[in-house]
Amino acid sequence: MIILKTFWRSLALVVLAFSIAGCNPFTMVNFLLMDDPKHEAELQSLASKDKKAEKKVVILTYGKLDLRPELINSDREIGYTVEKNLKSLANINGDKLSVVPNRKVEEYKSKHSDWAERDPAEIGKHFKADYVIYLEINSLGIYELGSGGTLYRGRADINISLLDQYPKESRMQVTSTDQSPMEFRQSFLDYVGKRISWKFAARPTRDDFYAD
Repeated sequence: MIILKTFWRSLALVVLAFSIAGCNPFTMVNFLLMDDPKHEAELQSLASKDKKAEKKVVILTYGKLDLRPELINSDREIGYTVEKNLKSLANINGDKLSVVPNRKVEEYKSKHSDWAERDPAEIGKHFKADYVIYLEINSLGIYELGSGGTLYRGRADINISLLDQYPKESRMQVTSTDQSPMEFRQSFLDYVGKRISWKFAARPTRDDFYAD
């Protein structure tokens, strides 16, 4: 009860402030209390329409290129950031989505050196997953081409495949640009993971303001 009173007292102060500024206080109350608008999943939502049914997804990342030293293991990190962002969006949306931990996927890869030659659907079956997100990294870099490693400009070209009974594919190319090399590397890989997660889950529109 105390919390409720505090909330309405705070809200009243906000309404008063906007009244002084010339805004309609009732419009402002509606704005503060309404749900966040959302963008739908860009490729396909992984969540079941039945809110009681849980879906399971496994994320496979494959980089077939030779990476510069500063980007070694970046494929693993992208897999982890996609996992983290999918879990966060599922929590925000109230979806029952289970994401196979990236460490378990990497353990599987270590035990099966030929994993990249296997059918991704077979690997999905191993993890008892409903979906397989397969990320094929075509190119990745954190420096402006031709700058000799003096200007930061993150670049990623990734083929994104969603495997279930109705396979879907997409391709994502992103750029991002300022920070120390390690800080920029981490923020760029986080950004790539976030953008990939948007392919498979609805997100609040406010996220657009924090992503770039």
